[in-house]
Amino acid sequence: MYPRLRIDISWSELARAVGYCVWAGDDSPAALSTTDAGEEVITLSVRSAFDVLLAVLELPEGSELLLSEITVPHMATIAREHGCAPVGVPVDPRTLAVDPQEVKSRLTPQTKMLVVAHLFGSRMPLEELGTLCRQRGILLVEDCAQALTSRNLDRHATADVSLYSFGPIKTATALGGGIALVRDSDLRNRIEAFAAEWPPQSSMSYLFRVLKAGGLKLLSAPWLLTPLVRCINACGGDSDAFVGHSARGFPDDRLFELLRQRPCPALRKLIAYRLSHVDKSSMCQRIRRGQQLAGCLPDGFFVAGCDNPTHTFWVFPLVCDRPVDIVSVLRSAGFDASQISGLTILGDDSPDHWFRRTVFVPCGVQVPPKALHRGMDLIRSSTRCSTSRGAFLP
Repeated sequence: MYPRLRIDISWSELARAVGYCVWAGDDSPAALSTTDAGEEVITLSVRSAFDVLLAVLELPEGSELLLSEITVPHMATIAREHGCAPVGVPVDPRTLAVDPQEVKSRLTPQTKMLVVAHLFGSRMPLEELGTLCRQRGILLVEDCAQALTSRNLDRHATADVSLYSFGPIKTATALGGGIALVRDSDLRNRIEAFAAEWPPQSSMSYLFRVLKAGGLKLLSAPWLLTPLVRCINACGGDSDAFVGHSARGFPDDRLFELLRQRPCPALRKLIAYRLSHVDKSSMCQRIRRGQQLAGCLPDGFFVAGCDNPTHTFWVFPLVCDRPVDIVSVLRSAGFDASQISGLTILGDDSPDHWFRRTVFVPCGVQVPPKALHRGMDLIRSSTRCSTSRGAFLP
C-alpha cells in the first residue's frame, strides 16, 4: 500500500537529530541565517506561536478573530482559551483563497484579527486583505504551516505575523517546532519575553519523538504498510484512522500543558539544519506530478486549488461527489487514500461542503509512476460505473 503522505526526513537526518539530543550543547539560540530581517521567533509549534501571540496582545473579552474556515481545530480552541470568538470565513475550493468581500461582510467592532491559512502547499493573494486590515486596524496573520517552499522564509509585505511549521508531516520536517516572523519589533520582543517564562521541552521527550518518527517512516514503506493495514483490519480496527492519527503531536486533553514549552536546543538545531537544506528538486518533482495528475482527471473531479498557480501539492486533495466510493476503490487497490485529515471546517455544518467531499490521494515520490497511472485509471473506471448507475456528476 502506498502512503498518502510520507515523513519528509531522511535516515541520516534522523540520526543527526538523535545526535543533537545526546550532544545538544548549550542553550543558545540556533542561527537562522536564511530568514529575513531578523524577524523570527522559534517556538515549539505554530500553535505555541499563536497562543503566545494572543497572550501578549491581551485582547478584550469577546473579541472576534476571523479565521479562514479550513483550519486546525486547535486554532479555534486557542482563540477561545484567550476569551476570543473564532469566526469562519469561506475558502474558495478552486483557488483556496479568501474573498475580501466575505471578510468585509463579517467585520464587526469586535473584530481584532484575521488569520488566513495557505492550504495544501498553495499561497493565496493577500494584497486586498492586507489593505482591508490596515484600513480597519486589524492584525493580519498568515498561517504558512503547509506552504514552506524554500529555505528563504518570507513574511508577506501586508502581513503582521507569518507562521511556519516544522511539524511531523510538514515539508522539511524537524518533527516539531515553528517559526513566527513578526513585523513589529516591540511585539516580537514581548512574544520572546513571554515565551521565555515557559518551561523548557526536555531533550528526552524530543528524542522519543525522533525515535517514533523513525518507526513511522519504516512502517510507511509499502512492503511493511500493506501487512500492517491488513493486520489492523483483520483485528477489527480502523487502519485508515490509525494512519491518520499516528503523527498527531498534541492530544486535546493536554494541549496547553504541552504547547506552552520552549523548544529544546536539539529541536532548534534541527530546524536550522532542515531549513538550510530544503530539497528543491524533490519539491519540483512533486509539483510536476501534481500538475500532471490534476490535468488528466475525468469530469466531475478537480483538485482543490486547481486554479491557484502557486500550488505545490503538499498533498493531492481530490474533490469529488462520491468520496466514500473513491476511497474504497483506491484503498482496495493499494492506495492509502482517505478523507481523514488534521483539518476541520469552522462554522459550516452543511454536508455538501467541498471539504467534506475531499479525498487525499497518494501521489508523492513514494508512488511509482506506473502506480499513479493505475490510480487514475481506477478513478476513471469508477466514474464510468457511477454514470452507468445514473449518478449526477456536475
